[in-house]
Amino acid sequence: MADQKESYAVLGLGKFGMALTMELVRNHQDVLVADADEHVINDIAHVVTRAVIADVTDENELRDLEIQNFDHVYVTLGKNVEGSIMTTMLVKQLGAPDVIARANNRNHSMVLQKIGADEVVEPEQDLARQMIFRQLNPNVVNYVHITKNITLAQVSVDNPRFFGKTLGDLDFRNKFHVNVIAIVDQNDEHLNQIPRATDVIRPHDQISVIGTSEDVNRASESLSQKHQ
Repeated sequence: MADQKESYAVLGLGKFGMALTMELVRNHQDVLVADADEHVINDIAHVVTRAVIADVTDENELRDLEIQNFDHVYVTLGKNVEGSIMTTMLVKQLGAPDVIARANNRNHSMVLQKIGADEVVEPEQDLARQMIFRQLNPNVVNYVHITKNITLAQVSVDNPRFFGKTLGDLDFRNKFHVNVIAIVDQNDEHLNQIPRATDVIRPHDQISVIGTSEDVNRASESLSQKHQ
């Protein structure tokens, strides 16, 4: 559950927009939703802070929503490429501080970035990337791509040759070019947020490492059982 409340606007209620909305609601955030489809708005109005039937490609209607006052605005118009571009451009021009837009493909993404979207997501591509990453790195418990090239991953230490060694002995920074920023001891579930060189890695501890995606993958492979 999120501790801090912020204001969110979701413009367009296709599958992705609806999924975003429901996740925000589950996290007790204030959410405005807007869509031209009256039936969709009526279906969700009872669970969100405010639901409005609106053409979000129209500047005047966006002004009426006071879209610039929201902390975060999601533009999720599905396959309506022209509409998503127009809405993203208008929302930025009206002064919204953080605009996240959904793209259908690389060309669409490039246009959205050029007209000022603060972040562009491609859900299908992101899902495919996550699925392949997990299949290729089965001992990765959790991860997030901080940028296109930098990954933070929580990795289970399953390779016996790492057991009983200190972080200093293992020297992750020089051997794998990653930094260990946390250790979760699987014996007592203790979180060590400031690991030291003298801390010992035990069987199946989970360590959080940060580095380039390539280096994190390489470290993950070495930490897995297949490298005994």
